[in-house]
Amino acid sequence: MCRLDYRYSCCLRFVLVCAAVLTATPLVAQQPPPPPTFTVGKLADSAEAPIIDGKVNEAVWQTVPPYATFTQQDPVEGAPASEKTEVRVLVGKGTLYISVIAFDSDPSKIIVSQARRDGSLSETDSIVLVLDTFNDNQNAFVFGTNPLGIEYDGQVAREGQTSGVSLGGGGAAGIQRGGISAFNPNWDGSWTVKSQVTDRGWETELAIPLKTLRYQTGTNQTWGFNLMRNIRHKNEQVYLATIPRGFDIYRVSLAAKMSGLDLPPRRDLKLIPYALGSVNKDYTRIVGDKVDKKAVVGLDFKWGIRPNLTLDATVNTDFAQVEADEEQVNLTRFDLFFPEKRPFFLENASTFQFGNPQQIDLFFTRRIGLSATGVPIDILGGGRLSGKLGGWNVGALNIQTDEAENAAGTQVVGPANNFTTLRVQREVGRSSYGAIFVNRQGTGSSAPAGDFNRAYGVDANIQLSPSQRLSGFVARTDSGGARKAFGSDYAGRAFYNFTNSLWQISGGYSQVGEGFNPEVGFLPRRGYRRPEFRAFFQPQPKKIEWIRRVAPHVSFNSFYDFNGNLQSEAWHIHPFEIQPKQGGRFGWFADYSKDNPTASFAVYNRDGRRVVIPAGQYAWWQNAFEYFHNPSARVTGTVRFRVGDYYDGDFTSAEFTSEYRITPKATASVGWTHQDIKLPYGNFVNNLVPIKANYSFTTLANISALLQYNSQTGQFSSNVRLAMLNRSGTGLFVVFNDRRDLLSSTTAETLGRSFVIKYTRLVDF
Repeated sequence: MCRLDYRYSCCLRFVLVCAAVLTATPLVAQQPPPPPTFTVGKLADSAEAPIIDGKVNEAVWQTVPPYATFTQQDPVEGAPASEKTEVRVLVGKGTLYISVIAFDSDPSKIIVSQARRDGSLSETDSIVLVLDTFNDNQNAFVFGTNPLGIEYDGQVAREGQTSGVSLGGGGAAGIQRGGISAFNPNWDGSWTVKSQVTDRGWETELAIPLKTLRYQTGTNQTWGFNLMRNIRHKNEQVYLATIPRGFDIYRVSLAAKMSGLDLPPRRDLKLIPYALGSVNKDYTRIVGDKVDKKAVVGLDFKWGIRPNLTLDATVNTDFAQVEADEEQVNLTRFDLFFPEKRPFFLENASTFQFGNPQQIDLFFTRRIGLSATGVPIDILGGGRLSGKLGGWNVGALNIQTDEAENAAGTQVVGPANNFTTLRVQREVGRSSYGAIFVNRQGTGSSAPAGDFNRAYGVDANIQLSPSQRLSGFVARTDSGGARKAFGSDYAGRAFYNFTNSLWQISGGYSQVGEGFNPEVGFLPRRGYRRPEFRAFFQPQPKKIEWIRRVAPHVSFNSFYDFNGNLQSEAWHIHPFEIQPKQGGRFGWFADYSKDNPTASFAVYNRDGRRVVIPAGQYAWWQNAFEYFHNPSARVTGTVRFRVGDYYDGDFTSAEFTSEYRITPKATASVGWTHQDIKLPYGNFVNNLVPIKANYSFTTLANISALLQYNSQTGQFSSNVRLAMLNRSGTGLFVVFNDRRDLLSSTTAETLGRSFVIKYTRLVDF
């Protein structure tokens, strides 16, 4: 205990030193220059539109003056770009045309590491642009590509900030993230792009139909516009409109102003029918046929009611083409978070985001159409209305699900449900104020009387200054039916964030009542008060050329019950982190944890062996050493070793990942997490091995495989997916899934196997 008290006091001293440094250091953010302005070129109806082939050589482009003044954010903030970039924008024939010539003094060094739609653009030469089509300085459409011409698109709300913290930008992968936040990389628009590497660098042309966007109609309209170019072989990021370090392309309020847009009324009517055939075999089924065969048709409908308001509807919804969840190891007593990946729920998802992501989420769409174990529940239909009305951002969602059945399909185990969500938000300058209502209502003969759950809340995101943001919310839930005992209770949070090119400092306080029960949200624990704090310091040494940045940081959070008793506490102390010039990082950190469970819980349960941690008071330290190789290299990887204690035992772990870019079109990766845990109540080992492979035939056609072994569950799973896309994420999907049981205590070897063929088609009117 003395050893722990000494280390705890050292931890407090470290934080006090950080606080003293913060107090002594000027925190005034450097003001960026005023955003540039330019006028868009106009394409006459009689003129010939540019050919979208990736070569900016048509005569029509020469009629548009290029914008070619770009400024570095990294490595030398504020310096002119080391390579020339020319951007031209044309509007006409119902389309926005954009061309970019990314000059490069040595085109042979251009790095291309992605050939898949919505693949990450962070570690490849690329461009990412934002279009603030309402000129509201908060929201934008995002488009990006690389020298192979992949399609990357998304939506950003509230400048990419959730709970006051920027989520990072610049082309992170949309497919794998799948999260619901203020930046949604899973929106798929209908547009065209082509790129080529030429003797002057690489070039790209984009054609974005205006009906793909939302905007205010009229003549001589002004949009916000910014473009970031990643010159990856120099690890250099340059911007058309200057963005200070610490922020990213989603800082919409600093975008250039693009005027001269004559925008016609938007007519947008799309039908997306689908047909599906599948065979599923459940080897564990004892009663009934082990094989399920089905043929299903369904329809998605999209109607642009107004240029700034869209209605989406779905009938007989199916998500068989969605990628499998990635396995995780759980050594805590709380539920793990698995992100949403279903396209219908991901589109415009940021409209409905409310709360603190993965901590206090009032609306989490995986609660709709999925059981607690991830088994699909049929969605009969639903609709969503989203957009702007009279200065308000609005969102309305209604979904009806069918009854939930057991694995054999012989018994109803849950009633049908209707889900309704209403969200409004008013933007005032760069601040916003809003409210939400979420309702789950049991329907049908299987629903008990009074079976409902409702959540309401109000929130605010207040921009105090260009570098300071204050956010908060208050919410309440009411429960009925079988969960009537929860009654009504409240939750709330206040959070402050300061960010500039050198510091990011934030702190907050959350409180969740014992009876707070958002059944359509995500809440891993309830009944607590939680203070939190974090500080990042990111100076850039000028005299050590091989170092891009050092990034020491510290974070803290704790949970107390309403009697003031500590439930758990976590410190992350990262005094040593170096980011080399070419990318990656390495360093050392220490984690200090306390946990005071009031009931025993199992951390291992396999082959008839259970390891249970009893109720008590525990405190422990862990030290970790990590190395992340340059992620743009053809062969890259990460290594992390962790050693220390775990509750009242010993903990050792090693984590390895290795990624191979065989060609720009063929990639593979393998990972291994090994945990060796020794407790007084029993010893056990966890192993998690994910293997991924992808081959892209074209930028819209690829085959991918995800193989996973998780020793904690004793299962090996395979997911192989062929996608041949047409437009907006539609096309032909062929999916094979296989699950195997490797436990010695069970007799079944194969648990389940499925084969799915699905075809979707976008019909545009």
